[in-house]
Amino acid sequence: MGIGQIISDAFGVSLRNYGWSLLLQLAVFAIFFGLLGSFFWSALYGDQLAVESAIARSIGIFYLLLLAACFLSLAFYCALIRLIHDRHVDPAKPVMAACIAGARRFLPALGLLLIYLLAYIALYLVAALLGLVFFGIGAPPGFVIVAMLIAGIFALYLVFPYLLSFVICINEDIGPIRALGRSRYLSAGYRWPLFGMMLLTWVIWFAYLLIVNVLARIFGPSGGIAALIMMLLVLPLMYAWLIGVYSIAAYRLRVLKDGVDLTGSVADVFD
Repeated sequence: MGIGQIISDAFGVSLRNYGWSLLLQLAVFAIFFGLLGSFFWSALYGDQLAVESAIARSIGIFYLLLLAACFLSLAFYCALIRLIHDRHVDPAKPVMAACIAGARRFLPALGLLLIYLLAYIALYLVAALLGLVFFGIGAPPGFVIVAMLIAGIFALYLVFPYLLSFVICINEDIGPIRALGRSRYLSAGYRWPLFGMMLLTWVIWFAYLLIVNVLARIFGPSGGIAALIMMLLVLPLMYAWLIGVYSIAAYRLRVLKDGVDLTGSVADVFD
């Protein structure tokens, strides 16, 4: 019941701010197409040789532009996260103030992403090492699969407490290390509901992708264009909704554990 309320609230705030979400998403597309337009158009029309040739001629410029596009896009997504959070807490919050506050969290968010990357590399190396050990001792393939599955579940158990750290870093104006600790603190005692919430968001997101794929097939040769239009129109709503789910969950846990209620109402949504 509580998870359903969070998902419903996230849909509500994303719908109310759909226009701004669309503009921010279009800005991200404009950044990528503006900086990497020639590469994208070659790939869009299936000219793989042209793409490879263009990249080979200016490999340094390509990666520099790609890096710039990723950095600018991250700033816009930080703005979107803060916009959805602030407009949930206070629907009258000025849009520009919320977006600017979110964009200013670019560097802490980037630092947190680097921590995620290092953690992923560490887990990958451990998994690769375990695989080499198992194959080195001649373990049966079935045993290796089961062992790796157990290791994957354990890895998920280790990283799951930090599920909310990214939105916390942006919405609470704190650094990446403190955001990781806050996520662990806020999620303690509510990890099973959060796990159910995560699974439900995956199901809804998969259903969205399935609908896009079905429409693309129904429209036949023009299905790619139909799918692209639907992506451009619906993707901002889905991104805003997904952001809203995790932002609202983190905010409600903050209300429950810290007693910080910026809306003036307290709802025990996880009970």
